[in-house]
Amino acid sequence: MEHGLPTIAARNTALFGMAGELPPIITSDLFGVHRKTAIQWAALAQDSWAGYLAAFRATE
Repeated sequence: MEHGLPTIAARNTALFGMAGELPPIITSDLFGVHRKTAIQWAALAQDSWAGYLAAFRATE
């Protein structure tokens, strides 16, 4: 945080974003997280988008 940028928050946001787009096994291998963690991230990322899309469709 040499320049005042919140690097941990940015890193975590980027990892979570990738977890929603990549298969969990790829996320695990690429970023060195445990496979169970990658699976949980993928489930959370997909759930949040599914909920968002369902709410968006309900307002149309």
